[in-house]
Amino acid sequence: MGKTPPMYPTNALDRGLRLIQLVRDEGGIRVKEAARELGIATSSAHRLLQALVYRDFLVQDETHAYVPGPAMSAGAAGLSWSRDLRRIATPHMIRLSRRVGNSINLAVHAQHDIRVLSSATVPGGTHDWRGSILPAHRTAGGKAILSALPDPALERLYLGVDHSAGVSTAEFDRLMNGVTWTRSTGWSISKGECEKTITAVGTPIQHRSGRTLGAMTITTHGPASLVGPGLDRTLRHLQHARARIEADLDELLGSAVSVT
Repeated sequence: MGKTPPMYPTNALDRGLRLIQLVRDEGGIRVKEAARELGIATSSAHRLLQALVYRDFLVQDETHAYVPGPAMSAGAAGLSWSRDLRRIATPHMIRLSRRVGNSINLAVHAQHDIRVLSSATVPGGTHDWRGSILPAHRTAGGKAILSALPDPALERLYLGVDHSAGVSTAEFDRLMNGVTWTRSTGWSISKGECEKTITAVGTPIQHRSGRTLGAMTITTHGPASLVGPGLDRTLRHLQHARARIEADLDELLGSAVSVT
C-alpha cells in the first residue's frame, strides 16, 4: 500500500523531518542549502537546524556544517521498566528542584551514553534535557550508573578491541577516578566535562535486586551552588529523593521484574 501525505500536515514538523532525511542521506547540510531545499528563508532554516541540534538529531562540525547527531542513529533503549521509572521519579524530581533551586534530570544507560528520560527545571536553571543523549563518561549521571559495573566490564566497554566510544587512556583514567569516588561516597560529580558551563552532582537509582536502573542528577550553571558550602545540604536532599523513588519502585515493581 502506498503512503499518502497527512491530511493536515504540520509544516514546521514536516520541514524538520525532511532536514533529518537530507542529512541522513547526504551526510551533512549547510544553512543556505537547507533553505534552498525547503524553499524557505535562511533565518527559518537556521531556526529549524538549531532546534534539531537542541534535540541531538544534528551537530555542527568544525566547518559549521550540520551533520548527524547521536539521536539520529539511536535505537530504542528497550527497557521495559523505563516508563515506570520516569513516572515514579518525576514528582520527586519536581519537589527536589524546588528545594535546591536547581534543575533535576533522570537518565538511563545505553552502552557508552546516557539517555535523559525526564527533567524538572526551575527559572534560571539549566535547560530541559529530556531526550538528550550524552556521553556517560563525561556526566555525573553516567558516572553514577557506571560505578555499578566492575572494573573489567568498564575496561571492555571503553578500551576493548571493538569499543566505539573514542575514549583515550587519559579520559578512561579520569572516568575510573570518578567511578571510584562514587563507589566510596554514593554520589558523583561532573564539572564542565560535558558542557563547559554545567556542573552536576548525581546518585544512582537502584532496584531492590541491587541492579542500577538509572541516575538522578542536580545540574546548575557554574560550580558555586553545588560545590560550595551548601553541598552537604544539597546532597542530603538528593539522597532523600533517591530513597523515596527507590521505595516507590519497590512497591510498584516488586522483586520479580527483570531489570537486565
